Amino acid sequence: MNSKKLVLVAISATLCGCSSLQEDLKSKPERMMASCMRQVDASNAKFKAHAMTYMGVPREGLAKVFCERLAVGVADGRITQYDVNELIRTGQLNSKFAFLKG
Repeated sequence: MNSKKLVLVAISATLCGCSSLQEDLKSKPERMMASCMRQVDASNAKFKAHAMTYMGVPREGLAKVFCERLAVGVADGRITQYDVNELIRTGQLNSKFAFLKG
């Protein structure tokens, strides 16, 4: 598994836990955001470059913006655990993830 997929697995695990994504975001948002940001910060340069280009954000703000936008997408019901699993499996940011662009 490449490091981009490892980051997404970690983010998914952080956002998922044992309950639904939405429930976890409501019950422990600070903890989940901090963990997500650590995982993005630890990702490889190739993933960071791709995400920065896709989202149109600078490197300094990447982790925060990525995790905030991902959390909003989950909370709003734009994406489900299935969608996150597909992103992990394929590594492709499809139209379902267009909200990450801001």
